[in-house]
Amino acid sequence: MNDYFRAVTLGAFTWKNEERIALLLEYVRKAGGKGLLLQFVLLTFCLNFPVTFQIARLNPHELYSRLHGSEQLTMNNEQRIEDFNMGMLESGFGRNVMLPLLGMAFVLTLIIQAVFYLCTVYFLGLSRMNVTPLSFRERMGIALYSSTLPVLAAALFGMYLPTVHIIVYYFIIIFVVFQRSRLCPNG
Repeated sequence: MNDYFRAVTLGAFTWKNEERIALLLEYVRKAGGKGLLLQFVLLTFCLNFPVTFQIARLNPHELYSRLHGSEQLTMNNEQRIEDFNMGMLESGFGRNVMLPLLGMAFVLTLIIQAVFYLCTVYFLGLSRMNVTPLSFRERMGIALYSSTLPVLAAALFGMYLPTVHIIVYYFIIIFVVFQRSRLCPNG
């Protein structure tokens, strides 16, 4: 676990120092697959937090209206909206609607994350074909451990623009990962 924390720290706070990148690769090798999996899950939770927060704040009437694309209860009477909300809450809205919706949002984010990181690692391998190649674990380690600060910044940005923060995050990660790959030993 000590190697995991060192890898996260080096990944987050190494900018243009080749020696520190070499040290990061050493700790990636030592941390193993469990450290990579833990980092992946933590990054996914951080990236998904703004989306979860925005969904969880919706009252039943507002969620129902957004899901159906229109104002289903066309009413000027606020009491009828309040009655609708109370009726939904009493009938298990949180357990029956919100939890599955939040679960689906997390699984969707998890799938998008997995595809993005696999594509990044693949293209990182292609870009390093003419220099010393890195193993799959080393490329994945560079990608995942370099994502710590960008995911925290993206999560803060996502509190204002949810879902847009995911696109911004991926652009930042592509830049950071390929910049750090250039600084790897022998290439």
